[in-house]
Amino acid sequence: MYRRNPGFSITHRATGWVGLCLMAGLLAACAAASPGTAPVHTHYIHIQDAVSPQRLDVHVGDEVRWQNLRSEPVKISLLSQLDGSGVSCQTGFSRFGSLDDTATIPPNAYVSLCFARAGSIQYNVWLKPEDPLRSMTPTAKIVITARAT
Repeated sequence: MYRRNPGFSITHRATGWVGLCLMAGLLAACAAASPGTAPVHTHYIHIQDAVSPQRLDVHVGDEVRWQNLRSEPVKISLLSQLDGSGVSCQTGFSRFGSLDDTATIPPNAYVSLCFARAGSIQYNVWLKPEDPLRSMTPTAKIVITARAT
């Protein structure tokens, strides 16, 4: 004969409510964090037969995405020196825990960086990585400025 333990169901329900309340509190805290901070914006650089735009102006903390709209992979190479402290986020550029200055972008995919300091970054894109001499696009530039306070 199975006997129901009434204490178990109450304890189980209480644990569930406590977890739910903690989660709601964390979400509210995250939403209220840094009320004076401007939102981060995402900017796109489209790679087709050319790179567009050739010059992109962004703010510190913004994300820049190089989006490959071609049917074959492309390669991007940063010409400006970047270290880990100059970047606050990245997708596709890391190698063994450090920042790599090149990335291959598969078709219909992207790589991205968020810049942590003001400055400028120059880069080239090779539309056909197997033919680097004839497929390099003109050097493009990203200018990063501090946000107005």
